[in-house]
Amino acid sequence: MLAVGASVFVFSGVVERSGDDSLHHGRLAWRGYAPVLVISFALSIVIGWILAAYSAIDSRIPLSVVSLIVGVLYIGAWRGLWLLLLSVFMYILFSDNVNISDLMIQTGLLLYPIAGLCYPLFQRSTLRRKRLIVMALVLLSTFLALVVIALQIPLFQLGIGIWMLITLIVVAAVIAGDYCTTAIEQIIEKKQLSRQMLDLSNRVITEAEKLRQIMNVAPMMITSIDAKGQITAINEAAFTLLRHSVPGLQREQVNDISFFALEGGDIRSGLKGTIRLIRRVQQSRSNESEILRLEYGVFYLNVAPLFHKPGGELSGFVIVGQDVTEVERLRNELSHVEQLSLVGKMAASITHEIRNPMAVVRGFLQLMHEKSPSSLDHYYMIVLDELDRANSIINDFLSLAQNRIVEKEPFSLHAIIEELLPLLWADANLRGQTITFIPGQDIPLLELNSKEIKQLVLNLARNGMEAMEDKGELTIETEVTDAEVIMHIRDTGPGIAPDKMDKLFEPFYTTKTKGTGLGLSLCLSIVERHNGRITVYSAEGRGTTFSVIFLRASEESLPPEPTPIPDMG
Repeated sequence: MLAVGASVFVFSGVVERSGDDSLHHGRLAWRGYAPVLVISFALSIVIGWILAAYSAIDSRIPLSVVSLIVGVLYIGAWRGLWLLLLSVFMYILFSDNVNISDLMIQTGLLLYPIAGLCYPLFQRSTLRRKRLIVMALVLLSTFLALVVIALQIPLFQLGIGIWMLITLIVVAAVIAGDYCTTAIEQIIEKKQLSRQMLDLSNRVITEAEKLRQIMNVAPMMITSIDAKGQITAINEAAFTLLRHSVPGLQREQVNDISFFALEGGDIRSGLKGTIRLIRRVQQSRSNESEILRLEYGVFYLNVAPLFHKPGGELSGFVIVGQDVTEVERLRNELSHVEQLSLVGKMAASITHEIRNPMAVVRGFLQLMHEKSPSSLDHYYMIVLDELDRANSIINDFLSLAQNRIVEKEPFSLHAIIEELLPLLWADANLRGQTITFIPGQDIPLLELNSKEIKQLVLNLARNGMEAMEDKGELTIETEVTDAEVIMHIRDTGPGIAPDKMDKLFEPFYTTKTKGTGLGLSLCLSIVERHNGRITVYSAEGRGTTFSVIFLRASEESLPPEPTPIPDMG
């Protein structure tokens, strides 16, 4: 028992320090546990023979055979051959009279092939069956030892004391084999559980890292905080947004921030709105959402509560945000398109129902004017001017409603502006204003519809002149970049209030007393039909600048330069 216990102790100690590759589906690998078992059971065999050699009791049933049997069952016949050779060596070393029968029994030579044949069955068996196999082999060893003893001495001549000793040794052998098998299986099972826990821990770490990477690449802002408002996790998009509210924040400082500690202080509107939403979730204990319109974008924010268990105490919150600035812009453009569609329907109706009767009225007014005294000329001019003004409004409706593909050709933007300058100068002189044209260098030809671009320049220039008082100055300037041609129309008027900037291009929106609100809408429509864009910069008290940006025409779209005719003379 002492020898078997020593082998199990050595085996358990080494197994605790061995790698996980020592087990394969619950079986021992040679490079892992099997060498340890060989050494452990070899030690057990050596101790068993030493104890038997120096014991006062002469036993013909050696307990070292138990170590051989269990060792072969766990490591197989080929590897167990080392144990058998060691057992034979110890027999020869400690025996005074070597004979074949004792050699076969006491070294386990007879049991070795039987244990080797049982090895495959043993490896597939449950713990209970393994214990039965070991017990059967130990009892078989005892039986063979009794047979050898009976061949030498009749069994009935053995005294009661010898029989009690034999019984005690058999029981000890059975207990030792059972203990050894059970202990080894428990050690292996413990190691298997440890490996499974390690695998599970590694899998959790891998999944956590995968989740972190998914959070970082997700096109949303994701943040989790605990019940005290402390940040527990945050992805890159959310961290970028948080830095708008906490300038200078570093990544390693994020986990030190508590939302609730910032509450009530001098914080930005974005963080203030987020905390307000979290407080609402604390009260309702359900999901809450809100759209935050901040100076750097529009964000849809959703806050969901986390619980220790369903219906239990709050453990924290998950904040999910999405940048909907582009969606909001597209929604506004869609609204603009719907308004243009409404304008188109109105324009079509006005065209058929009003324009023709107005033409008839104007014709008869002109006939009446010819036959009326000159004293009424002033009144006729007022009426005709108003009819022309109404007709101009109808034309604006029609131009705005026409969402057609315009005919464009390579044209010089400077040529269009220079053609309009006399008309603009005349208009400016009547108002006491000045116009300055600053042409850019190397402005290329653009794919333009000259009629629409003239209308665009006239509308923007006259808007600027109407916004200025006397002595105002209107500047038209062009410039070119690698990919764009830009036309700036700048006035020195009072500027536009920030709350009115978003509505400038909406149909029917105007700040003029007699305006229709269609001029800038028409300009935007023309620019969009030319695949360009228009921007506005205005500072109150310092004027307004409208910038029209055209894409440069590709070289392939421009007509080839005429081939010069060679001089034949």
